[in-house]
Amino acid sequence: MKPEDDKYLKISAEVESSLSEEDAGNFFLAREITQEIMRFGINQPTLKKVIELLALELENRQQMLDIISIVKAQITEADSPSIIT
Repeated sequence: MKPEDDKYLKISAEVESSLSEEDAGNFFLAREITQEIMRFGINQPTLKKVIELLALELENRQQMLDIISIVKAQITEADSPSIIT
């Protein structure tokens, strides 16, 4: 992979990383989906649930389990809606 090649897109001046044209398209699509989710104005517990549900769609089972365990570890009582009785 040569960053100076026209078929590669440099993503950031701070990060030494380049994307192929196909990866850049996937990156753009992922960013558009993320922005659409955030337009809903969701709270942190809902965002974590979305991440968990998206992880279930991964083909790599170990990656899915790793992401879900991280998300579940971050869910605390403060995230849960409290019901005053």
